Amino acid sequence: MYSFPKTMAAGLLLVGAGLLGSSCVDNRSSVFIYGVMNINSSQCLAQPDATAVLQPSGTLDRYFADGYQAALLVGSHLTQRGSRQQLRTETSRLEITRAKMTLYGTNNSVVSFETPATGVINPSDGTDPGLAAVFIRMIRAEDMPNLGPDGQIIARVKIEGTTLGGQDLESGDFDYPITVCTGCLVDYPSGALDPTSRNCDSASDVMSTSTICFFGQDASFPCTVCAGTGDPVCVNPQNNPFITGMNTTSTP
Repeated sequence: MYSFPKTMAAGLLLVGAGLLGSSCVDNRSSVFIYGVMNINSSQCLAQPDATAVLQPSGTLDRYFADGYQAALLVGSHLTQRGSRQQLRTETSRLEITRAKMTLYGTNNSVVSFETPATGVINPSDGTDPGLAAVFIRMIRAEDMPNLGPDGQIIARVKIEGTTLGGQDLESGDFDYPITVCTGCLVDYPSGALDPTSRNCDSASDVMSTSTICFFGQDASFPCTVCAGTGDPVCVNPQNNPFITGMNTTSTP
């Protein structure tokens, strides 16, 4: 899993032969992914610090969302090189340039693509790494039909960046499980679940809701949020394939 730098002797030989290139160096101690931040718990603000709340997995409701966006907490252990006394500029600041994604679907499909990613990581301060919040689109709209039926998929991500000194760096792989469903994130009040009514009325019993940063992703929401649009799944739980599927499987 770990890739170590070439020895100094090998490096000198390559320099002498003029063979050193600019390809990315896979070094997980230089740049690495802590995890996916739970920005629903911070009013949709991605705070890149050691106290950031990370979530172990995600949920994508394909009925309401056409992709999955993630705020990655990315760290760097590159040490400071700049010095005012020696009039030397800082070259260890890392600029994130892109992310490489590989999606493993429930039907054994594999989808690979590159996606834009931006962020700047300052050099580490002593033993504490520099941190940055990097937003990426883990699942695109065009990927949705290829992921297979509802279930858990794995999103594998790798971050690439370039230091101000011109060194290209690449993180190790980070695997993030995402549960894909259809209609699982919409909640219904008790009145809507009554077989005699089967209706989500915005005036029905009050439902509390948490902050929703990306609609149809990770956080559930009350049907009253979208019932006014006339969406059949929001208006009546009997139109929700997730609800009716559970009722079907529970019937002897």
